[in-house]
Amino acid sequence: MEACRINVPGVNEKWRAGLKVVFRVDASLQMGTGHVMRCLTLAQVLKDNGAKVEFICRKHEGSLINKIHSSGFVVHELEVFKETEVDNKLAHSHWLGATQQQDTDDCINILKAEKIDWLIVDHYALDEQWQKRIKPYCEKLMVIDDLADRKHQCDILLDQTFGRQKEDYSALTPEGSELLLGSKYALLRPEFSKWRAYSLERRSKPEFKQLLINMGGVDVNDFTGQVLDELKTCTLPSDVKVTIVMGETAPHLESVKSKAIMLPYKTEVKVDVGNMAEIMANSDIAIGAAGATTWERCCLGLPTIQIVTADNQINIAKNLDFINVIQLNDSKHQLSRNIDNMSFFTSKMSLASSSIVDDRGASRVEKFITSKENYVDLFFMRPAKLEDVNFVYSLQTKNIRKYFVNTDIPSMSRHIEWFQKIINSPTSQLFVLMLGTHQAGVLRVDNLKSSELEVSIIISPNYSGQGLAKKALNRVESLTPSKVLKAIIHNNNIPSKGLFNRSGYIVSKQNGDFLEYRKNELSSCNH
Repeated sequence: MEACRINVPGVNEKWRAGLKVVFRVDASLQMGTGHVMRCLTLAQVLKDNGAKVEFICRKHEGSLINKIHSSGFVVHELEVFKETEVDNKLAHSHWLGATQQQDTDDCINILKAEKIDWLIVDHYALDEQWQKRIKPYCEKLMVIDDLADRKHQCDILLDQTFGRQKEDYSALTPEGSELLLGSKYALLRPEFSKWRAYSLERRSKPEFKQLLINMGGVDVNDFTGQVLDELKTCTLPSDVKVTIVMGETAPHLESVKSKAIMLPYKTEVKVDVGNMAEIMANSDIAIGAAGATTWERCCLGLPTIQIVTADNQINIAKNLDFINVIQLNDSKHQLSRNIDNMSFFTSKMSLASSSIVDDRGASRVEKFITSKENYVDLFFMRPAKLEDVNFVYSLQTKNIRKYFVNTDIPSMSRHIEWFQKIINSPTSQLFVLMLGTHQAGVLRVDNLKSSELEVSIIISPNYSGQGLAKKALNRVESLTPSKVLKAIIHNNNIPSKGLFNRSGYIVSKQNGDFLEYRKNELSSCNH
């Protein structure tokens, strides 16, 4: 089974035009802009599909209320109480600018005026205490989170963190609450969909002429300035262009502009840009903050040296580093070495990062909220990690190996050695094919730096006949435009021959018992 229907109590009702949705979200110099930006993305998709959308925000310094207004949404503004007694032990309670009691009262005064279909809250300083009191004033409540550090009372919880598991929220959400977990639900603006194909196409022939630095819209701790200080000691290509993107409310903006002038490279500082996806798509390497922008860069396959700017980002960044999605810069004076290493791994990082995030996350979430399409496609593929070594070894059966050049099943020690070599190789990438939470197969891509990629695939016998292999081949093709794809198949391997024939591959030659299948030959030549 490749898809399953989700039955959320009270959610799978017929969608009604004119759905009323209210977002409770804040931005500030302390919080940054990420929460508001992802909510704006979802709000726009909802609005485009007929919903009436409003926001409730406190007037923190750096609040982005003007940006929400300029995006065409009504904003109910709440005052900030400078001297506020923290009323619970949430790690981010001090971000609220009020007690949860006060915030609830303020929101109820707004919500009680009109029937609300969905209330969507994205705030680290609010938990079930706030949600229980607000629940009577909305039909349904959705939480956007990425910490998994507090209890919630909600109908849907969205956490767009790659690798997030249901177990992380099992004790934090009520039974029957639907969990939308993982980077397939990343809330990316439509501009990233527009630029994804172009960006992936550019990366078919990696170069290093455009360096992007983006440490968040606010960057209150001046990580941008620290990066510029380190860049003075780095050796970059003489013709490289450095682009720095910051927000208008960034407190160190003028200092960064001064440092940018002193760099020995052509450098430009851009403020409050409206074309971030275009800038990323035309960049070759990024130095960026961990956080929500991670998923934007991944969608575009932009190789990134990532810097952690908050403690809650550490584990996520390390997990992405382990699977070559990003390169983690976790200590000072390491930047020069990381930039040198990037030239070897850009092709692999582009493929790995673009595989975990596409451009349809906001649309998937909108379909849940409006009850138009409450199902989940359970298939996805992710870069392999060391913990997958035993699963991959379990696929080395006599029935599978008989179609290999070397038909012998390797010893476990030899398999581990091979596995680690592939994981660390700059020219090979191993993916585990997943069906929900179950490992269903493995796909390997070789020769990443060339114009011809070799693909090979094994599906677990438990999941054969479900179309997973064809889905995986289609996914690789979409992630590697303008590349010739080829596969070496044993002449007696009837299922694999049928798979590649159905996937549009053509036999180009035969060498003994093996056939070479190729695809995209003409498109590559024309290109």
